[in-house]
Amino acid sequence: MTTSSKRKGAAKKRPTRAQRVRIERRAKQRSTIAIVLVVVLVAGVGVALALSGGSDDGGTPSAVSRVSIERSLDAGPLKDGDEAPSFSAPGLAGRTVSWDPGAPTVLTVWAPWCPHCQKELPVLADVTAEFPGVELVSVATAIGEQPSRYSPESYMAERGLSFPVAIDDAENTLARGLGVVGFPTMYVVDADGTVRGSASGEPSEDDLRALIAEISQA
Repeated sequence: MTTSSKRKGAAKKRPTRAQRVRIERRAKQRSTIAIVLVVVLVAGVGVALALSGGSDDGGTPSAVSRVSIERSLDAGPLKDGDEAPSFSAPGLAGRTVSWDPGAPTVLTVWAPWCPHCQKELPVLADVTAEFPGVELVSVATAIGEQPSRYSPESYMAERGLSFPVAIDDAENTLARGLGVVGFPTMYVVDADGTVRGSASGEPSEDDLRALIAEISQA
């Protein structure tokens, strides 16, 4: 009798078909809500990055409001004897890259999708390293204007490069202020901020060495 009562109690506890359908429906609803929440969260992160002016890896242009240069954007290319303008922009990994006269500097402007830039930058870094008193500072511009497997950060990481990279905005403010008309463009600037030479494309190591020697204090 006791055993029979237990069996009856167990039978009563089993959910009916209708109850099982409701349980399964609720489980599906919870799963759908969870997926929607994940999608909303990811979208929110994307919006936050867009509002902040781009990601810290340099994969998107900087916000226009965060980029500045002390030269007219219509002034044209810098010439020997011109004063190189001070500038500031977001850099990689959340840093800010600001440049002002004060030390002999190689300023180079490049685009992540430019094959000549990809080939020349490691050479330029190696040659500049031969002159300990000379700094190498770069501007990555025209970001996203052509298809590329690289963001500025991924290119730098793959090639093992570590010089400062200022991330230009979508209006190419820094490139225009520096009078760049092709990539890569390099200026050698003395400690007073005066342009002593320039080059574009893929100059040879010897040509680079001769240009940089013009501003070296060694």
